[in-house]
Amino acid sequence: MLQRLSPATRNAVLVLIGVCVLAFAWQVRAVLNPLILGYLCAYIVHPLVLRLEQRGWRRRTAVNLIFMAGGLLLTLAAGAVVLQGRTLVTDLSTREDLAQRIESRVEAFTERHGEVLEWVLPGTAEPETDVDANAEDGADSAKGGLADLLTNTWRTLSQEQQSEAGQAAGQAALRGAGGAWNVLRRIFGSLMALGVLLVLLPVYTYFLLFELEHIHRFVRTYLPARDRSRLSHVAAQIGEVLANFFRGRMTVCILKGVLISIGLWAAGIDYAFLLGMGGGFLSLVPFVGPLLGFGAAFLIGLVDHEILSALLRTGLVFGLAEVVEGYVLVPKVLGDSLGLHPVVVLVSVMVGGAALGMFGLLLALPLTAAIVIIARELVLPALKDWAENRGTG
Repeated sequence: MLQRLSPATRNAVLVLIGVCVLAFAWQVRAVLNPLILGYLCAYIVHPLVLRLEQRGWRRRTAVNLIFMAGGLLLTLAAGAVVLQGRTLVTDLSTREDLAQRIESRVEAFTERHGEVLEWVLPGTAEPETDVDANAEDGADSAKGGLADLLTNTWRTLSQEQQSEAGQAAGQAALRGAGGAWNVLRRIFGSLMALGVLLVLLPVYTYFLLFELEHIHRFVRTYLPARDRSRLSHVAAQIGEVLANFFRGRMTVCILKGVLISIGLWAAGIDYAFLLGMGGGFLSLVPFVGPLLGFGAAFLIGLVDHEILSALLRTGLVFGLAEVVEGYVLVPKVLGDSLGLHPVVVLVSVMVGGAALGMFGLLLALPLTAAIVIIARELVLPALKDWAENRGTG
């Protein structure tokens, strides 16, 4: 039917259909999020599947092997984290002396280094007071009259506003109940969405691993014939860059978590694996994540070590991990996987953070790599052609 329309009318109808599809997808985005994440996970794992196929494996056997190996590793890691987490919760709930021990260490530190604290933070010492007793005796009579006046005024106001206060309290209670219900509903909805995501994500990833080639061929069929080859090449490069970035980011988090775990274990901090892997994956959120991991490790270190000792141990471990991540892991793993120079990596991270905050810090590198690909494949050739035509004209 659309073939019978004129080209202009057909194009307008296709644009209208595309807008409707996008609007509908935005309305049901909560349902499509697991599918999109499943496609991204399948695209990340797909090169490994192809590598196993090149060695003579069948597609189904390769996918099943990858899923079993990944599930086993995740189960072992999650089991270790859960065990240490349960032990930590048990210790915090059964050992009543933990808070007292930490409080005693803080008091001992303040007593031992009180002069230094007073020099660093002036005004911490108790100020000396010199009160003139005669002045106090002279002011007692004036204070008595003023006190009586304030007391009578307060009683009058309280009697007049008692009914209004009761009504306001009832309305506040109703608003509080409604707010609490809204909070509980949001929490329940978030938990349900997370549960659905955890269930559907591996299912979508599994089945999409068998259909990626068919999906890509289908999309390629409906690209403009004149630019089909170039657009397919650009899309493949951008997809490879995104896959390499997320693989590299997860590799950096795992390596950093292992480094922090080993460092905390060598420093004598309990629950080293839990704190180390948690600190490694918290580094996905720049600045805030490492501070949270360091704070948790420092508090646990206070149980068995003095303040300065715990601060030195945890600070040295997390500081060394940040240096290794910034100067070794990110430039080597992420920089090489994205094909970016270390200077470009540093500048792009700074620009992304300045433009979009923490969200920009997370997406700065893949967006920079995608922009570089688009500029190299599409923009620069057109600019060169324009420059040559302008020069000859």
